[in-house]
Amino acid sequence: MTTPLIRSATKRQFLISLGLDPDHGSTQETYWMLKDEATRAYESQLQGRGDLLRPEYANQEPPFAAAHFTAEAFSSVVRSIYQTACPSARRYYDRGRVLQGDNWVISWMLYHVCRYRDGRNIRAARARDFHADDDLDDNHGREIASILIERIEQPRLTSVTGGSNLATTAAAARPGKFYDAARNGYR
Repeated sequence: MTTPLIRSATKRQFLISLGLDPDHGSTQETYWMLKDEATRAYESQLQGRGDLLRPEYANQEPPFAAAHFTAEAFSSVVRSIYQTACPSARRYYDRGRVLQGDNWVISWMLYHVCRYRDGRNIRAARARDFHADDDLDDNHGREIASILIERIEQPRLTSVTGGSNLATTAAAARPGKFYDAARNGYR
């Protein structure tokens, strides 16, 4: 077992948590194997299934985000992926076992497969390039940290209303771009 990783973690963080080198060719093969299993499960068990949605999303049109499905439906698919996994994939899934809750390795992958279909990551959904769905490079974390440090160290920015916020600071740091929380980066 490894330390669970949150679903929104980057692909790089995911691979490193599994003990894999994100830049090694065999890692790409492993990633595609795990993603293919999650994709097949998504397509056969979740895709277009409005009956599996949480009540507040009952009228939502496909494609659905992972958060639209009931916890029971999502967990059921996670268990199904584990039960039908090939031996090579099971080796990685075994690292994602937790005492309570879903297997975090399968959960992470299924969540990201949903992301490729719900419109947030169109480039990756269309590409078979390993790096097409990479999250922002490692410099992004340093950029966010420097913005936060600037905000702490500098006097607060004041507007007409006398308020201050990180969005104002971030906008000043990245003119012409906006922060996309779903992708954890600037666009």
